[in-house]
Amino acid sequence: MEIRNLNTFLRVASLQNFTRAARELGYSQSNVSAQIKQLETELAHPLFDRIGKNI
Repeated sequence: MEIRNLNTFLRVASLQNFTRAARELGYSQSNVSAQIKQLETELAHPLFDRIGKNI
């Protein structure tokens, strides 16, 4: 588990938006999605409920 991924998770959780979190962290939106997916895979559990474009 990487600190970078945890930091990304915290930013996404606080903003409730992948795109805004990516912008603030200086990542692409796809990179943020990949980091969250990696955490979800490691934990074998979804971290967010995704409903359309909302989390």
